[in-house]
Parts: sequence; C-alpha cells; structure tokens
Amino acid sequence: MMSRGHQRLAAAILGALVFLVFSECLSFGFVWDDEHFILRNTYLTSWKYLPNLLMENVDAGAGVRSNPYRPLEMLTHFLDVRVWGYQAWAHHLTTVLIHAATTVVIFRWLSRFAPWSGAFVAALAYGLHPLQSVAVPYIPGRVDDLAILSLCLGLLAFERSVAVSLCCAVLAMLSKESMVLFPVFLWLHQQASGQPASWKRLWPFCAVAFVYVLLRLTVLNFHNTLNFYGQDNILTQHPSYRLWTYLTTLPEGLRLWIWPSDIHHERSWAVYSSLTIPRVWLSLLGVAAWVGVALWQWRRRRVLAVGLLWCLVATLPTSNLIVLINALFYDHWFLLPGLGLAMAASQIPALQRLSARQTWCVALGITVGLGAVTWQSNRVWRDPVSLNTHLRRFEPHHPKILHNLAMALADQGNLEESIRLYQQAIAESDVYPHTHHNLARAYERLGRLDEAAEEYRKALAIDGAFHHSALALGQLELARGRDEAAEQMFRSALASYPYTAEAYLGLSQLALKRGDRAGARTALERGLRIVDDARLREALKELHPHDPRR
Repeated sequence: MMSRGHQRLAAAILGALVFLVFSECLSFGFVWDDEHFILRNTYLTSWKYLPNLLMENVDAGAGVRSNPYRPLEMLTHFLDVRVWGYQAWAHHLTTVLIHAATTVVIFRWLSRFAPWSGAFVAALAYGLHPLQSVAVPYIPGRVDDLAILSLCLGLLAFERSVAVSLCCAVLAMLSKESMVLFPVFLWLHQQASGQPASWKRLWPFCAVAFVYVLLRLTVLNFHNTLNFYGQDNILTQHPSYRLWTYLTTLPEGLRLWIWPSDIHHERSWAVYSSLTIPRVWLSLLGVAAWVGVALWQWRRRRVLAVGLLWCLVATLPTSNLIVLINALFYDHWFLLPGLGLAMAASQIPALQRLSARQTWCVALGITVGLGAVTWQSNRVWRDPVSLNTHLRRFEPHHPKILHNLAMALADQGNLEESIRLYQQAIAESDVYPHTHHNLARAYERLGRLDEAAEEYRKALAIDGAFHHSALALGQLELARGRDEAAEQMFRSALASYPYTAEAYLGLSQLALKRGDRAGARTALERGLRIVDDARLREALKELHPHDPRR
C-alpha cells in the first residue's frame, strides 16, 4: 500500500511529465476554429455578456448559429481573456494545465481499482498518448479534458458526498454533451469498485441527465439538436445505415490507441449501407467478441470487464444512432473511450507487480517513447499553414481543409494560390458561405471588385444571415459610392448580428454623407448601447469634439 505522501509525489511527477511533453504548445498560435471561439467572440470582451455566454451556443458570440452548448469551456475562455487578453501562449498554458490536472485525477481514480504502479503507468500512457495531440495543442480542445476531469472528480467524490458528486455531474454535462451518460459511467464505476450503489443514491444523477436532455430539446435547442443536417439525407432516412457506419468506426478508434500512425483532426468516413459489406460484418463480429470477453470476465476480473464495457459505452454519444451530429468520425471522440482502455490496462498483472524502481523505469520509457511521438504530433498545430498542410496530406479533397489552408496562405500574402484553393474547395462542396466570402476578400485585395461583390452575393445566397458578407459587401458598395445598396447591406448585417460595430460605423458615414449629423450620432449611440467598441466611441468623439460627455 502506497503512503499518502508517496501518492502525492507520484501525482506531482505525473503532472510534471505531462506538462513537459505538451509545454511546446505554449509557443503555438491561434489555429482552426479559434477565430470563432475566441478571437471574434464578442461575448468574451465584457462581463456584461456573461449571461449570453452561459446561455447560448459556443460560437454565438461570433454570430454563428450552431448547436453545441458548452458553457464551462466558454467560461474558461472568458477568464483567459480577462486575465491574459489575446496572448496565444497564455490560452495554451491553461489548456496544458487542465490536461495535466486531468491526467493526475485519472491516476487517483484508477488507484481505486489497481495498485499504484498499474494506475500510474496506465494514467501516464493515457495522458501522453499521441491521440491527445488532436485535443491538447488546440485551445478549444480543452473541452474533452474538462469533461473527463469533471467526470472523474464526480466518481471519486461519490462515496463521500453524493451532493459534491452531483455538482461534478452537472459540470461534466455543461462541459460536453457526451457526459449525459454520467449515470451510466457512475454505475460502471460502482461495479468496478465492488460496491454497487442503490437506486436511492443513483436516481438524482438520472434526474439531472433527464433535465439536461429536456433543456437541450427545448430552451437550449439552438439549431437542430437531434439532426445537425436539418434536412433529409441518406443518414436521416436510413437508421440502419447509421448503425452499419457506426460499427465500422469502432475498430478504427481502437487502432488509434494501439497503433497511432495517422492521427489527424479532420477525417472523412464513408457511409455503409449493408450488413453484407465485409468491413461491416467483421466489425460486428469484433464488437460481439469484445462484449463476450467482458461478460466472460465479469465475475472473475470485474475491473477488466468494466473497462471493456466502458470503452464501448463511451462511443454511443457520438455514434449518430439517435442524435445526428456534425461528422461520422473524429479522432478525439475516442479520448473518453480511452478511459476504459486505461482501466483495463491497469489490470495487467505485470504492471501490478512492478516495484517502485521498475515503475519509474517503465514511466521513463513511456515518457521517452510515447512522449517523443506526441511531441512531434503536436508540432503540426504550431500555425495554420503547418496544420492545414498536414491535414491535406490525409484529406486532399476536404473542403474545410482546403478553405482553411487558403485562408492561411492569404494571410501570408499568397493571394493567387489562396484563390486557387478557394475555387477547389467550392468545386468539392459548394454549401458553405465562408468559402465564397473569403474568396471575395482575396479578390478585393487584388482590386478585382466586381468579382468580389459577386462572391459576397453568392455567400449571402447560401446563407442570408451570414453577416460577414453583408458587412463586407456594404463596405465595398460604400467605397464605390452606391449608398443605397450599402445601407441595405449594413442593416442586413445588424439584423443577423447586432454586435457588428463596423455596420454602425458604416451607417454613421452614410448619414454624414447626406449631411445628417443627428442620424450619424444616433447610429453610433445605438451601436454603443449594444457593443462597447473603441472605434464607435472615437467616431462619436470626433462628431462632437467639444462635448465633455463624449
């Protein structure tokens, strides 16, 4: 039995090793969806938006309609901005610290079922695994760790305080939607502990999960909670296709843990339409064998059996069987199932018999071996060009990757190549307004204004509420002297997203062109009532230079 002091020392060493491997992330910039989550998120700019931040979808502050509701994650971004501003290294620091803390708590959790040597090695392998490189180097990727951290704290607290455990369950669900299965994980945890909880102690967790689901289907249903696509397609029309496709993802997810050779953030996946397809029925046989082993070991080696079942159950929230979500496969979806694998790995007899010296030697080997691979995998996230060039190697025709790489090249001034990639992305899938919008921006920078205006209109034809294009087209029309069209676009942008400060400035400029100073003042004051923007204050000050109240 390990003393409490030695447990704390082991936990500190574990956290330090994890932090060391991921410390390079502190030199990385903002990438991928950081623009929506952080850089352009108005709700992060002031305490007055805190209620909006906690009651709306994750990127509502950037004027984007989506359905994920993760207020705990958004609160951490809000606090980062309050403390550090927009320094990328500080946001990465928070994410790495959360991951290190999560790995330590996983160690404490696994210690409930295994000797410290097995728990330490399993937790270290989990925390340093290359699969973590799709989450930790990406600032919003902290959502997975926040959910797992809240989950494990809740499981650890259950025996001492149901109330504390219940609070952790709420935090877990407010971190990520998959935590609606907290009551199931709690039941599995109690089975592994050999102390099955009574229904009297479990029902509050089921009630919380039920209320969460009810809220997500009603007041927190921002954009098609049960169907990301919002319309009929092959997946919505054929539930069996969803099942066959889900089955094929399971062996691949397991392979990523066993042999992480091609980990990448965005992964295409085919829809499978028949059980007779070899990949489908082989996957079904594999799942049946997996469950069979778990049931066979249920009485003999309960913790191993629970770990195997946990790994399977944890894939259900992202299975698309009930709720149709935004993809068929993401690598980071298998981080939560990985806890089950860590639980099973902690039961390996050879790990349980390790002496302290042997445990440190194995830990050193894991740190050097897995850590080196993970360190290298992390590096692709250092900047947008590096990330999207890496992803394009695996997904050469993926429209989002082509679009993101084009944006990164445009930021570097390589406009001709960015235009080519935008056009390729549109040819692959012309359903996103962002691609037309950013193609228009590239045309505008090259002085090809008619082509830019046409692309802005195409973006608005796809999504009339896409305020970025309405604003940009309004500014373009204003510069070309087409005041009526400009005003129409500015008002359209504000109707979609009232926090667009540039639209209020545009309306003010139009009013001044007409000689209407009162109208200009009204536009600026209206904007300041909604969004606290320095440009609006400065414009109002210039409009009334001698007014001490301005």
